[in-house]
Amino acid sequence: MKLILVIEDDLGVRENTVDILELEGYQVIAAVNGKEGVALAEQNIPDLILCDVSMPYLDGFGVFMQLAKNLKTAGIPFIFVTGQAHSSDQMNGIQLGADDYIIKPYDVDVLLATIKSRIEKHEKNKEEMGRELSAYVHELETLLYMTSHRVRSPMARCLGLIGLLENEYVNGNLNDEMKATLTYLKESVRSLDEFTRDLTQFMSESHGTRSTKLEAYRNLFDQKHEELE
Repeated sequence: MKLILVIEDDLGVRENTVDILELEGYQVIAAVNGKEGVALAEQNIPDLILCDVSMPYLDGFGVFMQLAKNLKTAGIPFIFVTGQAHSSDQMNGIQLGADDYIIKPYDVDVLLATIKSRIEKHEKNKEEMGRELSAYVHELETLLYMTSHRVRSPMARCLGLIGLLENEYVNGNLNDEMKATLTYLKESVRSLDEFTRDLTQFMSESHGTRSTKLEAYRNLFDQKHEELE
């Protein structure tokens, strides 16, 4: 059931609008002014907001601008409702980025059709964005997986070479300073090898498990990068 937030200071209009929407099968919450509307929107994240323009404390334009600053509410379909059929008001709403503009007293069929259309359009946009994001994530996963494998092979050769050089130290062919340098290089390469091995394992896990570990691996990467600098 879709949730609609109605922000309207006129009691009669507010109650009538809520009744109409509930009869249509929507879940509805209502606010008596702009400030209360912003709070309800941030708390409930509705599927659509139907907002009067002329209200005390905070008008509809102010409501829209405040919600646009919040990432959680910025993308909610927003329809302005006003009793002032001035082109300047409509232009202001459009310029701000509102999805639609309805003049009171509104036709019920037009209101319901507009709401239905905006919600459906928003759902389609979310689905499209989800598909694009999934494709991007898949490409990124493939790249990271291939990179981790390609990096580990030369690192293994580096470790082998370092082992040969350490044997030279045992034979007395290297001084202590060179030995210390080899030890540092060996530790650094092993550290990177562990990181890429963990990355390979990470990419083979389920998406949900990866999500919970992503931040930890990001911090680990930064740490390894700093160690090599």
